[in-house]
Amino acid sequence: MWKRLFLGIFILLAFEVGLLLIVFPWTLVWDKNFFLAGFEPLHTISMSPFVKGAVSGLGLLNVFVAISETWHFRDRIRAMDAKEQEELTADERR
Repeated sequence: MWKRLFLGIFILLAFEVGLLLIVFPWTLVWDKNFFLAGFEPLHTISMSPFVKGAVSGLGLLNVFVAISETWHFRDRIRAMDAKEQEELTADERR
């Protein structure tokens, strides 16, 4: 049960972080970042479309990981169950 819950939370987290990373660099919050306002060189770099695109690319990667994990959800659960059963039988043999 906990395996399914853990994997489900991981999938949701990866998807949400991916969506955030895709959208966030193109919002006004990114442009008016309080923490970078005092450090002008880093602020200038973060305003570059290349950097924004790279951050959005990482977001796409997270979304693809979430989709892949969703696609292989049952296989991963079966593999975890089989490994756990194998460990239990190995312990019983001792």
